Amino acid sequence: MNRINKMSLIGGVFILSLTLPESHAQQENKPNVLFIISDDLNVDLACYGHPQVRTPHLDEFRNQAVVFARAYVQYPMCNASRISFLTGSYPTRNRCYNNNEYLRDKMPEAVTLPELFRKNGYKTISTGKVFHCTDPQSWTEISDLHSGEVLPQGHPREFYWPPYMDEEACVGEGRNLTTGKQNYLKWMEWRSVSENEELLFDEMVENAAVKRIEEVAESGDPFFMAVGFRRPHDPYYAPKRFFDMYPLESIEIPRSPEDVSHIPDEAFGAWKGVFSQINEQETREFIRSYYAGISHMDEQFGILQDLMQEKGLLENTVIVFAGDNGFLTGEKGWYNKGVLFERACQVPLMIGYPGMRNKGQRCGRVVQFVDIFPTVTELCGLENPPGQIDGSSLVPLLKNPDADWKELALTWNGYDRSIRDQRYRYIQWSETGEALYDHQSDRGEFYNLAEQSEYAELVARMRRQLESFPTRE
Repeated sequence: MNRINKMSLIGGVFILSLTLPESHAQQENKPNVLFIISDDLNVDLACYGHPQVRTPHLDEFRNQAVVFARAYVQYPMCNASRISFLTGSYPTRNRCYNNNEYLRDKMPEAVTLPELFRKNGYKTISTGKVFHCTDPQSWTEISDLHSGEVLPQGHPREFYWPPYMDEEACVGEGRNLTTGKQNYLKWMEWRSVSENEELLFDEMVENAAVKRIEEVAESGDPFFMAVGFRRPHDPYYAPKRFFDMYPLESIEIPRSPEDVSHIPDEAFGAWKGVFSQINEQETREFIRSYYAGISHMDEQFGILQDLMQEKGLLENTVIVFAGDNGFLTGEKGWYNKGVLFERACQVPLMIGYPGMRNKGQRCGRVVQFVDIFPTVTELCGLENPPGQIDGSSLVPLLKNPDADWKELALTWNGYDRSIRDQRYRYIQWSETGEALYDHQSDRGEFYNLAEQSEYAELVARMRRQLESFPTRE
């Protein structure tokens, strides 16, 4: 799809036709699945109520889906989170806790979500970053982002690692926000790209995904297609036009009250020292580049949705849009994920499916990302792999967003754990204590109530709830 067509989508919408021709897949009555993952995406989206971030295509999609307003990942880090929701299992079951652990080393018997569809006669297609460490046995096709074609099968998994470094050839204004500071961080760099935009990772992902959509539309094969966009993940590169959407002086930076509760150092990682050197100007630049990345990703999402409509695929396709973990943009002096606060654990989740009656509604129930696996399988009439699934199907909430629901979400981070219910977040740091935050009155999690006597019974209950679930070995 050329740049003129892409530009025409900015600020535009796509409309679902009610009279699209039937595809071969529809005739066989096998629903397709399009699963789109955005890397490091928090809930700073217009459709989640953000006043500034522009996401017109996601805004339109929310009108064709149910928006889960309180969805939480089981690990606030790419690899562990993706393995969790792509297997439907808690980290304590799959035993993957960081970005360097490979699923098949830890849980060789696992049947991943795409692998289950492959075993049931679907063409399963991976384009971009889906599994953090790749998993060739899940896919019938893996896209080559350089050529846009399909990579040959039968190679070691490292062969399928996406070409992230191509982006370095992009040209534009930018800088590293830690230059000259103690502990330079290479990844903390933004770039407003004005040349070689086609080398941006998400541009290559979109181009390859367009080819895959055209191919399945032509063949009529039932498909499970996963598309993994990189943005707004670092490095913070995006076309200049998206930076221009967010004038630097318009960016509001997070503030904490003077009487904010103390947070133990254990709550954060090793980068807290260098983050403490980031000033207000640099914070605005960081947030601006993060927003630009979100809007760039939204454009790519819109292109794929537009093509799905054009090819007559939307009326028979389950669509899942999700982040893989949340992200802090300066809150509590942290500019990353990997912590157990709300901003790192809460992630966008929207699901639409053929014949949905509650499209456009918002579900306020607390749900977990391990719930995605059994939801998609139920919508497509597949049996879950026995002894693997820790989540519950969200289909009752898709049918009635106000349905009764066990509203608890668990998140692990190293040996630390957190539990979130409809009102409170309770965090248990393995070495230095605990925290209780009341989201009814303290959405920013500024005031730790855990040591206040009037909350002792509530803290004890939250502690018991957390301890009823498995701990890390």
